Amino acid sequence: MAAREHESFPDALRAAITASGRSLESLRRRLEERGTPVSIATLSYWQSGRSHPQRSASLRAILHLEELLQVPHGHLLDRIGPRRKPFLPHDELTATRLPIDHPEAERALAELGFGSLHDVVDVTIHDTLDVDHEGVARVRTIRNVVRAAKAGAQRLPALLTLDVPSGESAQFQAVSGCSVGREVSRPTIGVFAAELVLDRPLRLGETAAAEHRVMLPRDLGSNQCIEYYLLREVTELVIWVRFSPERLPARVESYSDLAGTKASSPIRLTGATSVQHVLHRVGPGVVGIRWIW
Repeated sequence: MAAREHESFPDALRAAITASGRSLESLRRRLEERGTPVSIATLSYWQSGRSHPQRSASLRAILHLEELLQVPHGHLLDRIGPRRKPFLPHDELTATRLPIDHPEAERALAELGFGSLHDVVDVTIHDTLDVDHEGVARVRTIRNVVRAAKAGAQRLPALLTLDVPSGESAQFQAVSGCSVGREVSRPTIGVFAAELVLDRPLRLGETAAAEHRVMLPRDLGSNQCIEYYLLREVTELVIWVRFSPERLPARVESYSDLAGTKASSPIRLTGATSVQHVLHRVGPGVVGIRWIW
């Protein structure tokens, strides 16, 4: 469907619905399935111009509508207008405040310019840790799918904290979809942070995938846990720990501290050399996997 540059939001929505061949009832049903319910009357008001989406839930529904109607990211959202849409609702923005008390980590992020609101928010996170035959964690690989919280967004933070000091720095390396920008390295207190720069600036509401790895300091001792700090709710979090067949842990469990509620659950390793913890619609808080040798 060809986009007209000066097309209004109601016109763009009406044209997209017509081109898709979908009924308003079908769209209402699909939006409800995605957790962003919108009534048929509201959809009708939006495409007639009698009302515009303004609330947080309505703007999230617009992002889903763009996918359902198969129009480019921002095709509808960008037409709502700055008076009604400052850039995205506050609950879609991510503050740098970590879900743990770690002022040095927050200070490192602030030095990289992540001291207020992030330009992007995580949608899905896949975090993989490789542990060698000596029980030492060597490589951590993280793949993020992020969504732009404002037009032109291109940066996202990467953070690593260690429980013990190190004499070496962690090495951040880009794998795909991004490059490594500025870094902060404080091995004596176990804090490392980096700026990841996406391949190109994103439009408001557009998503992108980026993958990076962290080569951990070589002087670390035997590892016994991995955890991820969630600053806000994400659609999916996957933590995958891969052990060397030469050294497998005696016991493994997942754990979490979400909204002040702590929980843990054993994970079976029988016949396998890796364990994973998969969660949906989770955060903010801390989620991890720990083990005993």
